[in-house]
Amino acid sequence: MIKEILPKTSYERESFIKGFILFFLTMELFLGAISYLLFRMEVLNLKNRIFLEMKNYSYTFEGEKFDITLTTIKEGEKRFYELIEGPEGLSIIVPVPGSKEDAIKIYYPKEKFSKDVKELALKSAVFFGALSIPAFFLSLVFSLYSIAPLRRALQIIEEVMRDIIHDINTPLMTLKVNLKLLKAKYKEEEIDRAELALRQLESLKENLRPLQSEIKLQIEDVNLKDLILEELETFKKAYPHIKIETTLRDVVVKADSSALRRVISNLLDNAFKHNVKDGLVKITLHPSALIIKNTSKPIKNPEKLFERYYKESQRGLGLGLAIVKKLCSEIGCEIKIEFNGKFFTAKLTFK
Repeated sequence: MIKEILPKTSYERESFIKGFILFFLTMELFLGAISYLLFRMEVLNLKNRIFLEMKNYSYTFEGEKFDITLTTIKEGEKRFYELIEGPEGLSIIVPVPGSKEDAIKIYYPKEKFSKDVKELALKSAVFFGALSIPAFFLSLVFSLYSIAPLRRALQIIEEVMRDIIHDINTPLMTLKVNLKLLKAKYKEEEIDRAELALRQLESLKENLRPLQSEIKLQIEDVNLKDLILEELETFKKAYPHIKIETTLRDVVVKADSSALRRVISNLLDNAFKHNVKDGLVKITLHPSALIIKNTSKPIKNPEKLFERYYKESQRGLGLGLAIVKKLCSEIGCEIKIEFNGKFFTAKLTFK
């Protein structure tokens, strides 16, 4: 039962954490303000109580709670039976019968008053802490409840994507089989173009998979040079007008080959698809990084390119770089992009 209500996907966890922090901090601020106001009221009540006790003490002078001293009152400065806060603590001045200049000062030492205030502050802190415990659990319940609509929406999206992928598979397999039969019989350029279109459909289908759920990684040795060359063959046929420059070396990394292929395929697709007429794509493979650079039209908001469905042209769905970002976080790579006015650069760093 408990496992069913706990967040399962990264989206649910993110929503749960943000909701919990927002709700809990709001409640803590509210409780903190209440605790502080109560503390100020308690301090005020303490001063009033001490003031009344000092007035009663002035009638009998019995007890050792207060200290007294004789003071001189100047004309016009008489403040009899008023609470005075000073460096020595709280005090009141009472008149001496038969004297116009002398008066008795009754005061509550600052050390004792500070000790009383600290005790009140401790009580307020305990009160705040006691209320924070139910606030913590209420925040948990609220956050878990708030992810329920998100979970349902994600489930609907996952079901729709699963159905789409399932429905796409049948016509794709039919096209693939028939194209192989046609290619074995005929050697026409149109068949090559049809194969490229088929590859693009398969690529689109594969791009939908990472959006369904978390990736189950299968770590193995992947030769990046071979992988890049395989993917380049498709783009060379699809974009014959774009010049390609490569500096590749044999680099083997441990990663999920399927996820890494999707990352490189999407980066190459982005480099070719959003290039200029008769443009250039430069691919450089280092032992620790892959750099794909391409001539590009001006980009208005480079910082938004990783956002899902964001695109600056009519081409594509705005999913390519968003999926690259997600896959990189899953397989432990780091992706950075930049645009300098002419060239768009994507740098994939392997850890």
